Amino acid sequence: MSLSYPISHPNKVYHLAVGQGHQLEIEEHGNPDGLPVIICHGGPGAGLSRFECGHFNPQHYRILLYSQRGCGNSTPHSCNNNTLDLLIHDLEAIRAHLGIERWVLCGESFGATLVLCYALRYQQRVAALMLWATFLASAQDSYWYLGRNGAGAQFYPEQYQQFNPQLLNVSELIESYRQRLFCGNELTNIDAAKTWCAWEDILSQERATDFKLKATASRVQRAQLQVHYFYHQFFIEDNYLMSHAHKLTHIPIWMVHGRHDLVSAFARAQALATKLNAHLDSVDGLGHSLANEVYCQAQCRATDHMFLKLKRLQCKG
Repeated sequence: MSLSYPISHPNKVYHLAVGQGHQLEIEEHGNPDGLPVIICHGGPGAGLSRFECGHFNPQHYRILLYSQRGCGNSTPHSCNNNTLDLLIHDLEAIRAHLGIERWVLCGESFGATLVLCYALRYQQRVAALMLWATFLASAQDSYWYLGRNGAGAQFYPEQYQQFNPQLLNVSELIESYRQRLFCGNELTNIDAAKTWCAWEDILSQERATDFKLKATASRVQRAQLQVHYFYHQFFIEDNYLMSHAHKLTHIPIWMVHGRHDLVSAFARAQALATKLNAHLDSVDGLGHSLANEVYCQAQCRATDHMFLKLKRLQCKG
């Protein structure tokens, strides 16, 4: 029995031009007059997923899905003009285009990085934040995910040997994949993307899937975007989110995080929740993948509580 809300076809599907030749794919679901929430997917490069609609009551929320620039059905698929600043600009362009005064922002993994950075820049536009499997985009977080003594390498040493056969340090490893993914040789690009994405799938605890069953071009594009952001240290100063979290304590924030997350360390999420004065719901026995009924139940519970709290705040105001 599913624990999520029903997922229906979108009310609207359209594209929005945001500059530098980029257009964003946007879908609207739920109640057009409901509380507006925009969901920022992870990756970078994952593209929108209608599965995320199931965590929000469609009678209460106006649910906005979109694919960040360079991925999904957004065009073009390119790392050019693709930075964290521009992703923040895109979010604000969507809000302005839709004429929304204040909205709820929900971010998953890297999407949580984006949501927090947006909130720090546009605090007056944020009604609340919902963060799932939060990735903090610091050197410490990159080492947890990619390092020789990181969590994944300790749990899956055989697979890590395939991912990093020369046991390079993190910066060398990222540079190695960058060279292979952007060398212009299609076979080399595909081989590097296959290995990079296989590591991501293992640590996200996704079911093993034949690489051929997923669109090869999409996997290459996703691996290129991820390495692009890792190489540029996500275009923010190290430990930026943890250092500035205290500025967001006035905003209602809910977090859901798997205690056994091998991509985004639970201890980091717990420390962030303390600085944000956020409500943290820890999910025991689960990792980074949100495709689990227990995780889904925690997410639905959090979004229901958030709606009730915002309604109470609205009545008081």
